[in-house]
Amino acid sequence: MSSQSDAFRYIRAKIDQLLTVMGTLPLRPEELDDDTLIELDPIGIVAESFAQVIDHLNQTNHALDLATAEIRAIFDSLGAAVVVLDPDERIVDCNSQALGWLFGGSERAQVVGRAANEVCHEADSLATIRRRADGRSQVVSLHGQAVQVVASRIVDERGQPARTVMLFSDVTRQQENELHLQLYAEIFRHVGEGILITDADSRIVEVNAAVSRITGYPREELIGATPAILKSGLHDDAYYREMWQTLRESGFWQGEVVDRARDGRLVPLLQTISRVCDGEGKTSHYISVITDISSLKETQSRLDFLAHHDALTGLPNRLLFGDRLRHAIERARREGHPAALLFIDLDRFKNINDSLGHQIGDQLLVEAARRLRSLVRHADTVARLGGDEFVVLLEDRVSHETAAHLAEKIVTAFKQPFAVGGLALHVGCSIGIAVYPEDGEDDVALLRNADSAMYRAKDAGRDCHVRYSAELSRATRARIALDSALRAAVRDGGFLLHFQPIIDIWRGRVVACEALVRWPSGPEDARQPNDFIPLAEETRLIVPLGEWILREALATLRGWHAQGLALDYVSVNISAVQLAQSDFPERVVALLGAAGLDGRHLQIELTENVLMHDIDLCAQVLARLREHGIRVAIDDFGTGYSSLSYLKQLPIDNLKIDRSFVRDIPGDVNDCAIAAAVIGLARTLGLEAIAEGIETQAQQDYLAQIGCSLVQGYLHARPLPGADFPGGVAALEGRLAETPGLTGAAAP
Repeated sequence: MSSQSDAFRYIRAKIDQLLTVMGTLPLRPEELDDDTLIELDPIGIVAESFAQVIDHLNQTNHALDLATAEIRAIFDSLGAAVVVLDPDERIVDCNSQALGWLFGGSERAQVVGRAANEVCHEADSLATIRRRADGRSQVVSLHGQAVQVVASRIVDERGQPARTVMLFSDVTRQQENELHLQLYAEIFRHVGEGILITDADSRIVEVNAAVSRITGYPREELIGATPAILKSGLHDDAYYREMWQTLRESGFWQGEVVDRARDGRLVPLLQTISRVCDGEGKTSHYISVITDISSLKETQSRLDFLAHHDALTGLPNRLLFGDRLRHAIERARREGHPAALLFIDLDRFKNINDSLGHQIGDQLLVEAARRLRSLVRHADTVARLGGDEFVVLLEDRVSHETAAHLAEKIVTAFKQPFAVGGLALHVGCSIGIAVYPEDGEDDVALLRNADSAMYRAKDAGRDCHVRYSAELSRATRARIALDSALRAAVRDGGFLLHFQPIIDIWRGRVVACEALVRWPSGPEDARQPNDFIPLAEETRLIVPLGEWILREALATLRGWHAQGLALDYVSVNISAVQLAQSDFPERVVALLGAAGLDGRHLQIELTENVLMHDIDLCAQVLARLREHGIRVAIDDFGTGYSSLSYLKQLPIDNLKIDRSFVRDIPGDVNDCAIAAAVIGLARTLGLEAIAEGIETQAQQDYLAQIGCSLVQGYLHARPLPGADFPGGVAALEGRLAETPGLTGAAAP
């Protein structure tokens, strides 16, 4: 039996059967005796019927229990919450998901039979959903989550609403997945890289907009075609066989490929291809990602150009020129012909660059490069090594004469003015020539020797060219050796100071001294300052050397003071390189402090050329020195600039008359006149005049007669080491005391 009603119908049928049997009996009920009743056994018949009914009921109840358990298990196993409400919004039933989600984890017995608003915070939502129940899906918000609800009404046999069944499904994950799919679709459409998808047979099934932008093919032309439509013809069959072999073995390939766009352009691409397999491991699709690297290739080409070319002029730089020079020498050696190198340096370029600015200087270099290129053959190489240095390499049909002819043509051309920024600039050039193999058998020697020849051209007066010779090589090697020795001497303290007295002949005493540096361990022909100081200034070694001279001179003077030799000051020569140091005044003051001396005990000597190099800078520096009492003397006065306006602009104490004006007095009337003019000028400006190079008594007598009291020279003393100086001064002052008088001198 399928239901309890069927069981009752079965019982009713048995009773009716019993009555029917009894109705067929011939006896009336009152006529029945006990024996007859026993024979008929109506109780037995009823008992048997009821037993059968009970058996059927038990079987039905068991089946109903199993069905109910199955339905409950399915009910509770649903991935959705189910709630059944009656018309009064009382909970008839719910599953376990609903208990945990809507009813706070309550037991079913605590919920069933109660009004929804008593046990559910979302009761209003449940009531609204029940009223709208029409079997269609709707999305509502429960507990802040998006929930899909399907609500259906169940009616009774009279068509009246009996139950409302509501099924709640959390669609938050579904919405997230849909959002992700939308996001992936947007990425696919708008990503900068092209994405091309083919099926297992390499038929294109989808492309994004970037593929069309890169290749020029619209999507409609690509769908259904194969990637072969993009082949450029630059890759051979072996290239593609290797690509497919890699794909089959690893499922991935990456490399650079050149494809051809729809308009015929070649497009360099960085491409990756990935194989996609289905659930059975069979290839279902290929996904290709392409990146247009045209800009990258252009950048690489530009970087390669910049690595080998000068950014300003576009000429080959030192690196590329070195490669070409080595190649030219190898070719010349192999074919047995010469190669020539011209080393070109612009004359007077530094003056233009410093006075007019680097922008004008750069434009001048560009114009110089353009003029050079116009003068050489197409097969020749013009390069810029740096600064204002250029080189020209001649390879084909080269001889000494052709190299000299080209050099002369360049010198002549560079004598013509350059039009830059509305200005006509004159620079000129000096050129050194070296020819392979006579002047060097490798690139280093050839370049070095051409450089040496160029410097000889500058020494020869500039605006000319000089061919390298062995004599130049010897001079260059000597210069390099001197530079190395000078650096070692500065580093290791290989210098000494000698001191020459400055004498007040009217008072007969030594009042000061001049510190003169000596290099006793230096090369024999470079031990005097005139031999090594120019190189020290050029290499800027004069900065550490000059600081050592100042420190040593001040310390020596301090020691003499302690011994009782109270000189007024020590005079030290200062170069333009030292004066240009931004912290020069502070360093001098610090050295005075370290020696424990006042500024009045130091005099610095500067030449006119140093002063006039940058008179504004000198005025600032000397003013800061004067604040500390430091004296200033102009050395070799009269041999430099003719303008004397700086004498009133600068804080100067002494004028030192150059020895060239002292040597021939009193015999040379011109020198006598110059000496008298300098002494008179000094007296007028309130300065002291010091005569250098006094070697005879006649020179000293004449200078004393015209008013010069301070002298120094071999007549009285040669420069002495610091340890011998006090004794030398004592002896000198003793001789001065014995002198009966100065001829024609009149002490003030």
